[in-house]
Amino acid sequence: MRRSIKGFYTLEAAVFLPFVILAILSLGYFIKIEGLWENCIHGAIDESSVIASKSYSPVETMMIEEKIKNRVTEDNKELDTIEVDNIRIMHSDFHNDSLISYEMKASEYVEFPLIFKKEFTMTIKVKFRGFVGRKTDGSPLGASGLENSQAQQPVWIFPQSGKKFHKENCTYIKASVSPVILTSSVKNKYDPCGICKSGDLNSGSMVFCFKSDGTSYHRGVCRSIKRRCVKIDKTEAEKKGYRKCSKCGG
Repeated sequence: MRRSIKGFYTLEAAVFLPFVILAILSLGYFIKIEGLWENCIHGAIDESSVIASKSYSPVETMMIEEKIKNRVTEDNKELDTIEVDNIRIMHSDFHNDSLISYEMKASEYVEFPLIFKKEFTMTIKVKFRGFVGRKTDGSPLGASGLENSQAQQPVWIFPQSGKKFHKENCTYIKASVSPVILTSSVKNKYDPCGICKSGDLNSGSMVFCFKSDGTSYHRGVCRSIKRRCVKIDKTEAEKKGYRKCSKCGG
């Protein structure tokens, strides 16, 4: 009788032990996936805060898709796919204005023991307000205020490179890149960049082109387009430490 019971327990352990081991391993995979999602969310939120702080620059704000993708992919190289869709820039709701929102989708295929595969997906929606300054509700400008407003002089600067401000007709500005929405007309006029593989982008994505003499459209992270210009007021440019361009006089 004792030998029979002992043999029964041994057989039972031999049958159920593999399942216990598989369950423990599977739990480890699920913990890994949960950590991956938390890391993705942290990277997206952290990069969103950087975009919010630089939203005074239209170029920086319009690069939100590339910035979020690059940050999350760099931190989580094991991801299989990542998409940033439904991007809305500087919109309003019932309570706030200057809002930026997007939807991020990420997925990863996990191979469990016994050659079992499963795709895990995550979708998050992020909405935040760009740091564009305090909103003030004042009275109309009036004649004198309108004159001062018209006296403001717009100039162009390169936030990522250069310490001078330029006029619109400066040759440096004409040679800079401009953000455009990828449409069929853009695809007909320009070729995809072979360096950043911009041909993989979908219609509606933000791309950058050298309008004066360029032949390709680029991603926002392409090393070919370091010179991006933005328009600001001359007084603001001087406060930021920019000097007059010696070529066009600012």
